[in-house]
Amino acid sequence: MATKYYAFIIDNENYSKIVTSWPECQNATKGKNARYKSFKTELEAKEWLKNGGLYEDKKLKIQEAKNKLEDGIYFDAGTGRGIGVEVRVTNRLGISLLDNILPEKMINEFGNYLAPQGSTNNYGELIGVFLAIDIALRERNFRIFGDSKLIIDYWSKGHYNKSSLNEKTINLITKTAEKRAQFESLGGTIQHVSGDINPADLGFHK
Repeated sequence: MATKYYAFIIDNENYSKIVTSWPECQNATKGKNARYKSFKTELEAKEWLKNGGLYEDKKLKIQEAKNKLEDGIYFDAGTGRGIGVEVRVTNRLGISLLDNILPEKMINEFGNYLAPQGSTNNYGELIGVFLAIDIALRERNFRIFGDSKLIIDYWSKGHYNKSSLNEKTINLITKTAEKRAQFESLGGTIQHVSGDINPADLGFHK
């Protein structure tokens, strides 16, 4: 097992140290005005102490990353609302683009498309990239982003395990791969983006 390094600072004692076990760190800081953090390397732990042992604001970092997102079309799918698999396709600001290609009756109150009953989340992601490509071709926006590596690296390229999929999924994989080939022949790209900063993210996988 790889060694972890635990750096801690006890503020009112002006004392800091790096140890290699959580119990040791816990015993040294328990009941005290302390800050502590684990690191993969001793160098990272030393740098953290050197810089004052400040905690990073994760939400702030995520927002900063979102602000730097490229212009493009983003897709995602999720099941967290308990109504089935929802599919979302947006611009970089998180504004739904589905009304560009789907009739109003097919878009729910949240601006999403509800996949057919019994659909898996992966099937929803596949619908998402299919719709994203369709929108991209219409809008001449040649950059698409999603957070599913299975869909981006395999299914949308026509790579799949036939024995583990039903006919409906295989048919959509085939159609999506054909549409992706057309999209890429025009200079389009489909890239992975972290779910944390995907503006289309439904937030259900976290």
